[in-house]
Amino acid sequence: TRPAGDTVPGGTATTCTESAPSAEDKKKQAETTRDSILGDISDTRVKAKAKLLADAAIAGVKVKKLKAKLTADSEDTACSDAFTKAGMSASDGACVATAASSRKRRRLSSTAYDVELLFSSSTVSDDAIKAAELEMKNNGVEGVSSDTAVDPIAELKTVPGVDTSKLQTFETEAQAAAAAGGWRPVSY
Repeated sequence: TRPAGDTVPGGTATTCTESAPSAEDKKKQAETTRDSILGDISDTRVKAKAKLLADAAIAGVKVKKLKAKLTADSEDTACSDAFTKAGMSASDGACVATAASSRKRRRLSSTAYDVELLFSSSTVSDDAIKAAELEMKNNGVEGVSSDTAVDPIAELKTVPGVDTSKLQTFETEAQAAAAAGGWRPVSY
């Protein structure tokens, strides 16, 4: 007699493959944890940044960051101006504008903002970031810099409101999803 789970000649072994989660299962698990992390963040811009970072981590891609200093009357205006002056669309990425401290206001209605634009490497190329950086400089924007290889998990650790224990779980799940994603079937 053969032990349980063994295959007979010509038979197929199914016990190993059935117990291992599929690439889709790993992705869904990581997305569930991502959604739990996002649920803890109330600021919509910060949440958009965290989602972009988390999605990049699940996909196993780096993130590109463009930083600049802009004067505007609100965070929303600072972000829309940043996308416009970079020659990019707000739908291409996420933006967070933070009022710069220790800066004197030029006009009563305007504030200096440190603006961060983030893009997934799967959406925006290195050349596009370099072109956007140059476009901003040509449009008179100050303090422009870019980074084309930001680690999404490391960046997520700096996002205010992210639960560190959930992030540890997410990091493991995202790595598993990204590793499994290389051979995920393409759906049309």
